[in-house]
Amino acid sequence: MEKYVSYLDSIEVDTEQHDRTMARLNQKPEPLYKKPLVLRYTGMAACAAVLIFCFFTIPGLLGNSDADTPYNPNNTTIVGLPVDNFSLADLHDPKGDFTSRVSHYKMSDLFSYVLPDFAFVRVIKTEQLANRDILNRDMQTSTVQVLSTIWSNIELPETIPVTQYKTGGCCLGENTNLLREGGVYLLPLSYWAEGDRWYIIGDFDVLFEVDDNGFIWSHSQHEGFNRFDGQDASIVANAVKALMSDENILSAVTLFGRIARDWGVLAEVTVLGDEVDPERWGWEQNILVLRTDRVLSIGASKWYTWKPEKDDEIRAVSFCRLEQGERYLILIDPSENGPYISGEHVVAKINADSTITAISKDNAFTEFNGRTVEFMKEEAERAIAWYKAHME
Repeated sequence: MEKYVSYLDSIEVDTEQHDRTMARLNQKPEPLYKKPLVLRYTGMAACAAVLIFCFFTIPGLLGNSDADTPYNPNNTTIVGLPVDNFSLADLHDPKGDFTSRVSHYKMSDLFSYVLPDFAFVRVIKTEQLANRDILNRDMQTSTVQVLSTIWSNIELPETIPVTQYKTGGCCLGENTNLLREGGVYLLPLSYWAEGDRWYIIGDFDVLFEVDDNGFIWSHSQHEGFNRFDGQDASIVANAVKALMSDENILSAVTLFGRIARDWGVLAEVTVLGDEVDPERWGWEQNILVLRTDRVLSIGASKWYTWKPEKDDEIRAVSFCRLEQGERYLILIDPSENGPYISGEHVVAKINADSTITAISKDNAFTEFNGRTVEFMKEEAERAIAWYKAHME
């Protein structure tokens, strides 16, 4: 599919760097992060993140405007409605519960699970839908006119439907910011093919809204977003451009890249055997005994200290079976009471010619089948470089 990019006229673009980035993107197969299973993993990860912080609750909505907003394809000005400049952190429910948003602190956090499409949009109409998912959550569907595409993996249609859940649904019923009819927004969007829906990344944490003077407001308490408040909308577009112009982003946003850059220990190992540990967690656990032939990369996160060395013999809690004597490339989870091999989706077999083959269909290594171990080492290094440049 032809890649499409357009920027606001006021933005200065490193065209040579951007051309290299787009050329590499065109050479890649369909990104794994767009596939159904990965999207399910993404949803599970997002839900887990909320559960970790479920002592926070986040009420407060941006109410819908009563304005009549007829669709005018010729009106592409980046000017919206008057905006009440408030922070989500200032909103409290009657019980006074905390309202801190903890998933997205800065722009690069919007790339935690997918590569978003960024566009300025105007909301034409909204529709309220009740009990439309398995959690019986209410939703709002907004028809939006695409005013200007900042970056997109596809050529965006003239209008698109955007779905928002009114509450997160994982624990405390935290509220999202709902799009207003007539409002203009800069949205990081993700398309879910299975449901034929567009979603806003991070709308429980930040929602960039353009006011009637063309200035932007994040409604976020975090400096990574609210530093743009009251500035011209093109300033935020320029920040998005800076992230997208880094060619390493294409390595950082695949499933492999997200694991490798964050926490994964990429290691070339030989399986020495397996055993059962009846004591761990109070029930039997399958343990793989591995020899680390090479440690190729270590994720940039600083929340763990376990770092294997070459020729270490390690015992990893494993949620998959591997063949004794065979060599594998594994993204090992170094979490406490581990290390862990979280399943077949983080394992590839190393062939005699040093190429790799994912051991399951939907796998962090699937789109790299036939690549060499050295290529995967370089791919992990590129993902980590992007993380260190933009997420630390």
